[in-house]
Amino acid sequence: MKILIIDDNQEITKPLSKFLTVKGHDCTVSNDGKNGLTLLQKQRFNVVLLDLALPEFSGYDIIDALERDDKLKESAIIVFTALSLKNEEMDKLKKRGIYACINKPTQLNLLLKIIEGVKDITV
Repeated sequence: MKILIIDDNQEITKPLSKFLTVKGHDCTVSNDGKNGLTLLQKQRFNVVLLDLALPEFSGYDIIDALERDDKLKESAIIVFTALSLKNEEMDKLKKRGIYACINKPTQLNLLLKIIEGVKDITV
């Protein structure tokens, strides 16, 4: 699968990208929200791992921009965040078209299982 990781923490993106690549996935990393949005507007990805707490241009900003452009459902967006999201907030995100919400830290095998469960998004 073609995966985009948008997270400002390189201590997360480097090993996560390496792990997913070893598991056979094609990974692209953006450590900046605006750059991540630009990548999403120019390329198609099966899965996007999106941190919400990005400086200057947050994951919520990315979701809003994709929703405005009617591109929110072109990729399976998995919110991958350390923010304490309440169930109500997760439900709102899912109703908007977010595929899944996962709290950091998480087991890599659980994340891989969720990613590999994405079947209906093709690029």
